[in-house]
Formats: sequence, C-alpha cells, structure tokens
Amino acid sequence: MTLFRNRSNANNSRKRVIRTCAEGEVVDISASKNPAIASKVLGEGFCVLCSSPEIRAPIAGTVTDISDKGHTYTISSPDGVCLLVCINADSRSEELEPLVEAGQVLSGDEVLCKKESAEAAVIVTNPEIMYKFRIGIGKTKTPEDGVIIYEL
Repeated sequence: MTLFRNRSNANNSRKRVIRTCAEGEVVDISASKNPAIASKVLGEGFCVLCSSPEIRAPIAGTVTDISDKGHTYTISSPDGVCLLVCINADSRSEELEPLVEAGQVLSGDEVLCKKESAEAAVIVTNPEIMYKFRIGIGKTKTPEDGVIIYEL
C-alpha cells in the first residue's frame, strides 16, 4: 500500500524504516485477532505472528506510555512518528512484564517484553505526517528486517 499527500519539498525527504518487532510472519493488520486493531481505527500498520518470544522496539525513540497490563507500548520517534506496539492477550487478566519503562530512550532494538506464541501489531497512529509509506507483508527472519518504508 502506498499513500501520498501533497508536499512542496518532497525531493528533500529521506527514506526511513520501521522494522518488524519480532521474528515471524508479517501479515496485513486486518488479519489481527483484535477487532479494534483489524478495523484500523487506531492507525495503519501490520501484525506479526511471532515465532520467538522476544517483542522488540521496531523504531528508535522514547517510550511514552506502557498500558493494558504491559500489552501496549507507545513509542515516539525523533522525527514525530508515533507507534503503538500491541501484544495480543490470551485473557483479560494476563499481565506481561515490561522490560523497558516509560520515559526510556530506545535505540530501536531493545526487548519490550517476552510472550510465547504472540501476535503483535505495530500501528502508526499518525500516518498523516508521512509524505508516503509502503508496508511490506510476508515472512521475516529477524527483527532488523524493515516492514514500513516511509518519507516525511
């Protein structure tokens, strides 16, 4: 998917990358088990059917919030992109132990939490600031693999 918006100095923008948050298969966000995520009411993004328990930060930035019993992490990048990393809960009472804390500055590879057999969603809550972006769906091998390529 590619979205465009008007921008006077589009030639001056640099391509940037949002990586996958875990090893596993990257699928369209509409395939999420969570209806709010699948409906894209929270924003645009992708889901990962995780094959390893480590859920990592997909972008460098600051953790601005950890909520929903450790299942949701809000990360703001230096360029203004705001991400939610949401880990699907098996039950409403299940708690995850965050391995980062609110206010922490991330380099973009830190482990946020661990959960076996997880489905994780990476959601851009403010895609309107992007000049254009493209989401790549398919298998990924490592958390370093880029999934969203965007320009500001």
